[in-house]
Amino acid sequence: MARSMETAERLASTLVSGLREAGFRLTPQRTAVCDALARREDHPTAQALFLELKPKFTSLSLTTVYQTLDTLVRTGTITSLGSAGDDSIHFEVNTDPHINLACLTCHRIRDLESRAVSALEREVQDAVGSKVLSGRVVYYSECLETANPRECPFFPKTRDKRGDHA
Repeated sequence: MARSMETAERLASTLVSGLREAGFRLTPQRTAVCDALARREDHPTAQALFLELKPKFTSLSLTTVYQTLDTLVRTGTITSLGSAGDDSIHFEVNTDPHINLACLTCHRIRDLESRAVSALEREVQDAVGSKVLSGRVVYYSECLETANPRECPFFPKTRDKRGDHA
């Protein structure tokens, strides 16, 4: 699923600014990682971003993707969510307080707004005194779509040799 063009452009600008503030040289590859993140509403892995961008940026390395994402996490511009049951780190641009719901069947992650989480972040911020870059509340479910995980409409039908979804 994609964001509106206006929202994606605003987010991309914020992400690029995060890299610039961290002292990174803005290469076309790093800018492309920011643009791809800004367009997506899902919670992609570095590998997913790499596979999306590699056909257009043949010189792109997975290391560049990871370094770019790591810098954006350290500056608080994006959040690192960890695994959704797939042993891969997922990333997101929504840094507003919310709950992440992770499906252990298809490994999708969905956001759930919560006033309680917003209040908790304010409480933590007040207690810490310095800027809190991010926090996360993650709930794991067998399936976010149906009571029977085997009926999940996003359940991977095939897996490649590494166990990744085809």
